Amino acid sequence: MRNILNAICSKGLPARDINNANRVNLLAVLWVLSLMASSLLSQYLSLPTLAVSILFIIHTSIGIAMVFAYKRFLTELDEMERKIQLDALALSVGITIISFSSYSILDKNGILPELNSAYLIALMALTYIVGIIAGRIRYR
Repeated sequence: MRNILNAICSKGLPARDINNANRVNLLAVLWVLSLMASSLLSQYLSLPTLAVSILFIIHTSIGIAMVFAYKRFLTELDEMERKIQLDALALSVGITIISFSSYSILDKNGILPELNSAYLIALMALTYIVGIIAGRIRYR
């Protein structure tokens, strides 16, 4: 249990890496909040085109900032933590692609309802988190 908590809390990482990770995490939270706000506002209010355009620009700008912050985070990591991150990304993308393609077969044949894209984003995030925790336990 202690290994899992240490993996979650990034024990053993240099302060620079923790600061970079916190920046990425903050931008990820802001990105999710902007997505939620945009979705809810669009669903419950009839927004003018200008308002939708502003929401789009804000959401996209946060997303781009998050990508650049994550790139910086990856390039400044040591080799072991970079391997852990890249393995987690590979797991996340692989599981998401397999899940989406498998689900789409059932969806196209009317067995399951149409897939909500939010589920794919959640699946990708969760498998990424599991991959990081598993990698940190395995290699530390």
